[in-house]
Amino acid sequence: MKLSFKSTLLSLALLATQAFAVINLNTATKDELMSLNGIGESKAEAIIEYRKANKFNSIEDIKNISGIGDKTYENLKDDISVSGKTTVQPKVKEIKDKSAKKTKELKEDINNKTGKTKDNASKKGSEIKDIKSSAKDKVKEKAKEEISK
Repeated sequence: MKLSFKSTLLSLALLATQAFAVINLNTATKDELMSLNGIGESKAEAIIEYRKANKFNSIEDIKNISGIGDKTYENLKDDISVSGKTTVQPKVKEIKDKSAKKTKELKEDINNKTGKTKDNASKKGSEIKDIKSSAKDKVKEKAKEEISK
């Protein structure tokens, strides 16, 4: 059974959201911060730099980090805290990486199929032009034969 691109992405997204994790902004390591959706290396480093000078008193304080606005906050708010222990299941990063890899593979597959389709269409177009040209030549030959009779 083949899954469509959208259904595969949806399945991977659902799988990733089922992995429960709560990241304490005041104590999390760079890798733990990077396990959050939308937080890469530079934002994780910015969070760590921010907390050296400021304690996160509420999860909304994350919006003080450059590049983290309302949209990112809305995506993160269920996965972050400012107290308690950071709990990250070891599989979260692995699932995130697998999801990104699968997405990349699916995009490449689609691009390859699109490219092949374009190539096939181009070949068919050339074949049609050749057939038309050949047909025109035959019509001209027949016309010449009829005229010379």
